[in-house]
Amino acid sequence: MDIDERRRVVATYLRRCVTYSDASIERKRARGEDETELARWQAFRDFTAYSAAEIESGALDSWLSDEDGDAPPPPSLESGASSLELESMSHQERRDWLAALLMPRPVVLVGTESAEGVQNLAPMSSVNVVSNSPPLLAMSLSVDLEGRPRDTLVNLQSGGLGAQCSVFVLNAEFESARAVEATARPLPLGESEWELLAETPPVMGSALAALNCELVELHPLPAGANGTLAILRVDSIDVPSGLESDSVPQTLFQIGFNSLGPGPNPADWRFTLSND
Repeated sequence: MDIDERRRVVATYLRRCVTYSDASIERKRARGEDETELARWQAFRDFTAYSAAEIESGALDSWLSDEDGDAPPPPSLESGASSLELESMSHQERRDWLAALLMPRPVVLVGTESAEGVQNLAPMSSVNVVSNSPPLLAMSLSVDLEGRPRDTLVNLQSGGLGAQCSVFVLNAEFESARAVEATARPLPLGESEWELLAETPPVMGSALAALNCELVELHPLPAGANGTLAILRVDSIDVPSGLESDSVPQTLFQIGFNSLGPGPNPADWRFTLSND
């Protein structure tokens, strides 16, 4: 790729960031978000637009060159391998290795309703597609440190087979990360996480999409694991008008165990989750 093509690709990406920022600012302004948040987005938008202009002018061509040479090849098993025995590791060591190799993974919000009619909302990063035909998802539901099962599991169990839930896919925005952090905190039984958000249940208007599902099966996790595997069938998907499957924007990911962001690139923004 010559320098003109590199310049075009980078500038096009930056201009698209500006377009996305403009749309985000308008959405936030329409929702009445505070001026501090709007100012942050405006600063990001203006800096990105300036950067695009610098790239297009050729002033930063040296940044697009290969003068530093090729990067070293990534490590691989063929260069030598050692075996790590997970049984001899501590919980944190096992968690860190599994996270390093199998994360990031999408983080979503799952909406359910209790037998008493309380609308609950909980963040999950253990939702995966396990079948396309029929469309099935698997979701692992653990318990907290006190052994209390998640409201999501309790609600699905009380509803039985066919119980309804919504899986909200989130845009890669700070607003989405804040929603995850807010709904992750345990609430007393009978209280709704929706009350912590500027949203009206059962539809999360700020979400990118909603997968409307029904419970097919529940399975206790084997080998002494303290959790339950829920199998969900996707009945329908709500998406913004005009959105196609090949143009879905970046969604929110869990990076490691204490941060959220748009992807694994260290240059991307990060939202660090609080420990309380």
